[in-house]
Amino acid sequence: MTKATWKKFDEVELTHSSVHHLMAMHELLKRNGYVRGVDISKHLKISRSSVSITIHKLIKKGYIQEDENKFYHFTPKGQELINNVLSKRRIIRLFFEKVLDIPEDMAEYEACKVEHLLEEETGQRIMNFIGFFLSERKEANEFRYALKRFIYECGSVDACEICEIECYFAGKEQ
Repeated sequence: MTKATWKKFDEVELTHSSVHHLMAMHELLKRNGYVRGVDISKHLKISRSSVSITIHKLIKKGYIQEDENKFYHFTPKGQELINNVLSKRRIIRLFFEKVLDIPEDMAEYEACKVEHLLEEETGQRIMNFIGFFLSERKEANEFRYALKRFIYECGSVDACEICEIECYFAGKEQ
């Protein structure tokens, strides 16, 4: 990975933890119609002071606002972010489940790890792929059939398009 790639990764505006705070807010607002810091704290099973620190950062960045009763609400910017994260999580989860045949609970866990790190264009390309893959088009049916039967065989690390230093599959069951 190049230095430029790492730098771009570090420029992600929100941390994974911050996104989890926003997702907790989303779930609590949907369930209760309101959300306070203590609710987020209980939901995430973390300290109220930790929630307070993150919430103040999210307010400063313009994702949420606090009303006079100490209830939190999404700003339009925050709501757009949540919608994007939820869409990407669903798309990634579907990719893991339907294409890679990963069990649902593991697919959800894996999708959660990457949902907010993908660029919009990447999410849209995955969505196009999923749309094609799940379609009833002849080509899609043939592709699904071929994919289920395909087993990658690594010849040598020097000639492999996947492996770089050593064989990824060495010592692993396929």
